[in-house]
Amino acid sequence: ARVLVKIVTDFITVIQFRHPNEVGGAQLVFGQLTSVATLFFALDLAEGSGKLGNEIDRLWHISSILTGAALLSYIVLFTNINKGYIHTFFTLETGGQMNIRTFRVQEDDGAKAEAIFPNNKNQWK
Repeated sequence: ARVLVKIVTDFITVIQFRHPNEVGGAQLVFGQLTSVATLFFALDLAEGSGKLGNEIDRLWHISSILTGAALLSYIVLFTNINKGYIHTFFTLETGGQMNIRTFRVQEDDGAKAEAIFPNNKNQWK
């Protein structure tokens, strides 16, 4: 199920569906850009085959609209997000790796507890 969610999330490029424990932000952005590029590559191949006739123009139009909507989704997110989190879209570190790093650098036991307890126990195996 997790793989299916990852594929759907990357293909539809709705960045708000991102789950930080799956992959780092850079991998997610790369996957989404690759999905969009693949869509246009497939359309180009279909157009070259000539099998779709007049439907290819409609498909190009729909794909352009959906890509524009995805771009708008990114713009809305990046203008409304807490600016301190933008760097997470350009790092290879996952949410789980960040939690472990945060735990290890803390010197105070209370801060270590805050790094451990609100998070998934499977991260610590």
